[in-house]
Amino acid sequence: MAQIVRWSCTAQIDLLGFANQIALSKLDIRAQQGKLALERLSTLEDAIRLLENEKTLYPQLYPTGLHYSRFNDALFLGIDGTNLEPPSGRISLTGGYTLSELRRECSDSVDNGERMSPGTKQESAGDVAKYLGLVARVHNYINAREAEKSLPGCRTVVASGLRQCFEDRQGREDFFSANLAAAVAFKAQEQGSAVGVTGNHLYVEKDVAVAISYIEMCHAIMALAKFDRPDSVVTDPYCYHPPDSARAVTVTYPSWRAYDPIVIGIMNNEYTFRRLNSLALTNLQLFTDYRRLAEEQDPEDLLAASIRGVLAAATPTIAEIWRASNITRPFLFTSFPLELDYNQFFNCE
Repeated sequence: MAQIVRWSCTAQIDLLGFANQIALSKLDIRAQQGKLALERLSTLEDAIRLLENEKTLYPQLYPTGLHYSRFNDALFLGIDGTNLEPPSGRISLTGGYTLSELRRECSDSVDNGERMSPGTKQESAGDVAKYLGLVARVHNYINAREAEKSLPGCRTVVASGLRQCFEDRQGREDFFSANLAAAVAFKAQEQGSAVGVTGNHLYVEKDVAVAISYIEMCHAIMALAKFDRPDSVVTDPYCYHPPDSARAVTVTYPSWRAYDPIVIGIMNNEYTFRRLNSLALTNLQLFTDYRRLAEEQDPEDLLAASIRGVLAAATPTIAEIWRASNITRPFLFTSFPLELDYNQFFNCE
């Protein structure tokens, strides 16, 4: 294989507490704790089976050149941004350009005004969007399965970097070798809570988000994904209402928030990550469907109208998010589960 270098993305999905479970078994995987730990690996395999089946049925939902591999308690997923590359002398896509300049470059590369034309930067940006949407769906699926058994779930880190195309001794492409995106994701996972990468959440490196932002629809979804909140309501013991009052139930709804960027030093470079709303990110895999809906002028279609509203509005403030609804900000209230059939999601045959 020729010495080809590409800009790529890698996600590392790690089962939390797995090594501790093995340690509790005193490294005897025949013991009860060891068996319980190994049973968790079946969730990773089930996620792989679901995505493989969906990819066969609905290939349009999947990016070109998707790679995935499970190694012990970690699942790695990656793709190349074949038509995306940093400016000369840089390792990041931004490289001193503004987003508007990059968008203009993408726009200029599209032939005859067609979006997503083969061989363009926008085509690769669409692949990165579908890829991150899939990663978020796998992340959510594993966390849901783990929660059913009161297990800690998984943490996902998505990073970008240059990759030299590499073949093994059998002449097969070994995507995760000579891959700096994989190295950055691994190092961020390794540093974990010491640098603010905590819990069973999803963290995305800035350049991955930049690539996705080259497409307007995907940029609108990414901008909303920085707003997150706990999944469930909580009872507030410090908020009392008499039983006969109109507000007798002392339940408060968790507040929206946007997490601060996390800057991590890795291999003498600084990488910026954000904790993002993994439920909102699942919509990225459907961006072509949402774009088609937005372009339809059916006055009866409320979803299409709400999508057009998102595209016409600037990113909201926290105060505005408090007033958001599934009509004003549909991507905050809609998610595409890995186990749900695509046609069922859109209520069609």
